[in-house]
Amino acid sequence: MSDLPLSDELYQCLRDLLLDRLGLHFPASRRTDLARSLSLVAQDLGYSDLGRLYTALLVGGPVWDTAIRHLTIGETYFFRNSSQFAALRERILPDLLARRAATRSLRLWSAGCASGEEPYSLAMVLADMLPADTGWQVSILGTDLNLDFLGRAREGLYGPWSFRETPDAVRNRFFSAEGARWRLRPEIRRNVIFNRLNLASSEYPTVTNGTMAMDLIFCRNVLIYFNETTTRAIIDRLYEALAPGGWLVVGHAEPNATTFHRFETVNAPGTVLYRKPPDAPLFATATYAYAAGVPIAPPKPLRPATPAPLRSHSILREPATPPRPPAIRKEPPGTGSLSRQNLAAPAPDILAEARAAANAGRWERAAELADRTLAAEPMRAGAHFLRGQIYEHEGQSDQALDAYRRSLYIDPTLAMGALAMADIWRMGGQNADARRSYRSALRLLEQFAPADAVPESDGASAAELRAYIKTQIDLLDK
Repeated sequence: MSDLPLSDELYQCLRDLLLDRLGLHFPASRRTDLARSLSLVAQDLGYSDLGRLYTALLVGGPVWDTAIRHLTIGETYFFRNSSQFAALRERILPDLLARRAATRSLRLWSAGCASGEEPYSLAMVLADMLPADTGWQVSILGTDLNLDFLGRAREGLYGPWSFRETPDAVRNRFFSAEGARWRLRPEIRRNVIFNRLNLASSEYPTVTNGTMAMDLIFCRNVLIYFNETTTRAIIDRLYEALAPGGWLVVGHAEPNATTFHRFETVNAPGTVLYRKPPDAPLFATATYAYAAGVPIAPPKPLRPATPAPLRSHSILREPATPPRPPAIRKEPPGTGSLSRQNLAAPAPDILAEARAAANAGRWERAAELADRTLAAEPMRAGAHFLRGQIYEHEGQSDQALDAYRRSLYIDPTLAMGALAMADIWRMGGQNADARRSYRSALRLLEQFAPADAVPESDGASAAELRAYIKTQIDLLDK
């Protein structure tokens, strides 16, 4: 089909809306690309002109998922850019394995993972360097804004084009043929967790979405789609997401080195790497370009109307003035405090399966299993906490807060319940409530030694969580 007409005024409205909500930058030089992509969106949704599509975007809802599908680019393949993967094997991983030898744990993040080839490439490299019986705990996170890409990533089924830089021996080792395509073996797939995340939003780094204290972040060929202000904000957040001494790998076409001034620059054959200084504080009190979810300057008014907040899609960037979170509902009658002996779960395997489903991004299945656990044992604190995480993923702040509050009521020592509530309050602009919950979480963390892993934290230590909380309190006090 031919592109639908895009007037100057409508171009400016759509350009500003996409920048405000997704962080995507469509300057005049990319106006034709924008018209072509949005024409495909309009065709999919049955709109005859782009003005109707703009109105639908202002209203919000699933129309944004269709728009994201056509506006984001997923060109990738396994082991893309061999010089960077050589640097990974020869420089980055030997450094990390030496420094993490005491804890035997690694946290990796593929930010803007598209259909999954990049995080799976990381998993395959680690499978070579860390045999399964070495006792290392490796967490690999893949995030993207495009739900279609994430669905393909979780499926793990790829065509020949994804293997254009993969030796046949590697493909045959890690994949099984299915007709003309190849499926990744389960032992590699289960090492990667996929979640939806908008890099232009203020929803990271946080403990609750697993984007904190990373040892390595790959963010390649993503920043080129943002303007300078958004790019600097993303780089600041990625810096804060790294543990001291953590590494950042970006694409060759990404911004010049001055944008990465907080990092150490490390030259390797055929590529440039960036490293957070090993003596940097775990969480520095930097000024984010979108600190607490509020842009430095509000976006320009859109014509012909100002868009309403997209409350049902928390993955989109928050509006300039965040709405107040809904009030927490009171506990139902008859749920008086119980002794700790009464908190044992009758069906721990169901709850473990629920957590595994959530980690794999199968949120409906996770919710079903969490609800089954709660039906059998309503006073299971971990199940309420998981239910809160599911609600939070769905953008249902009031239900998430309610679930976290229940988990704390049942288990008053659950520091992660207080921390999760604090993060929601902070993201919603309720600073007083956020401070109170952060301080409560700090008190609850006093029961742990610094190196202790905190329950429900995905392996984060008490020291890491204390540093994170103190940084958030400092930012709120500014």
